[in-house]
Amino acid sequence: MTGFLAVIGARTSELGVQALVVPATFLVVALALHVFLVAVGFRGDQLLLPLALGLTAIGLVAVQRLAPSVLLVQQLTWTIVAAGAFAAAILIPRDLSALARFKYTWAILGLGLLLSPLLPGIGREINGARIWIQVGPANFQPAEAVKVLLVVFFAAYLEEHRELLAQTQRRIGPLPIPPAPYLIPILLMWALAMGVMVLQKDLGATLLFFGIFLAMLYLATGRPAYSFIGLAMLVAGGFVAAQVFAHVNARIVSWLDPFAEELRFGPAYQLVQGLFAFANGGLFGAGLGAGMPERIPVVWSDFVFAAFAEEVGFAGALALLALYLVFVFRGMSIALRAPTPFLQLLAAGLSFIVALQALVIVGGNAKLIPLTGVTLPFLSYGGSSLVTNFVIVALLLRVSDISARIRGS
Repeated sequence: MTGFLAVIGARTSELGVQALVVPATFLVVALALHVFLVAVGFRGDQLLLPLALGLTAIGLVAVQRLAPSVLLVQQLTWTIVAAGAFAAAILIPRDLSALARFKYTWAILGLGLLLSPLLPGIGREINGARIWIQVGPANFQPAEAVKVLLVVFFAAYLEEHRELLAQTQRRIGPLPIPPAPYLIPILLMWALAMGVMVLQKDLGATLLFFGIFLAMLYLATGRPAYSFIGLAMLVAGGFVAAQVFAHVNARIVSWLDPFAEELRFGPAYQLVQGLFAFANGGLFGAGLGAGMPERIPVVWSDFVFAAFAEEVGFAGALALLALYLVFVFRGMSIALRAPTPFLQLLAAGLSFIVALQALVIVGGNAKLIPLTGVTLPFLSYGGSSLVTNFVIVALLLRVSDISARIRGS
């Protein structure tokens, strides 16, 4: 609430009762979720939901600062919808382990959703990436839901086959090679990631899907060689795509030399302005409402971290990253305590979604990796992303609740 009022005060130099509507509504939603968990007798992790709500609150402050007022109303509306999705995921299904019995159903559903933006009529290309579908007046990114569906599939598949994957004796040099049938999922995921990069022009989804798969494969087998093989395949595929497809090449060239004369006012303009925002922030920032984030195109989605760092400085940016670190730590702690391998892999995979997504967008803003269209979890403007993240929180809480009941704590 203080941050919200600070932003409005810096912009208008006056405060009214209407300035309290958005933060008050959010606090009512947060209290409602707390009362809901008490009512259902929740006994799991006590920090994960407050962390998610805190990040969402910072996101509302950021949207108020960076986006037109109509987007703030939409984001608040999506926050209420996300709270409803959270409550539904807490109650349904009654037996979380039942998800594993339908693993191929989730895989087929996820693949269908992923390909849906390519369909004529409902698919939409926005900002150069064809990753949206339009239903009435609303646009959705189906890839957000696909992340959760694929984690469920990976958890169930790896639980079933992890012993064969972990105990293989075949080797090529120092690298262990599993039997051919168990190499197929790795090859299929690689092909899927390359297809997303080429057909939908979305580097972010490529990194997310393949990165999540490699992380869960390592967690299931304990063999880092599989991850190295997968990373080598990803780099090789990306190199070939950069030579063949102009949109992939443009992202990589802009990353390597954004200040080049022919790039800094063209393809790399967004990245260059983001770097200036980091520089302007200094150690403690320009102050909420006192920066110049409007110089960054589409700042409320792709560059919310750079804009936030400009106004809160390096110290504030580290504090924000610490919140994500604690969130992922709690998620991995839930995975360690889970009573079955499926629930362990499910919780770890869901936690890694948030970790990798934050890493990819922060690294892209700071020019550590090529820029992608991934949203910063809970902070960036976007309804489908916010709803998906709250479903992730609900599933993690479900796993923690199961563990607490079994342990009697």
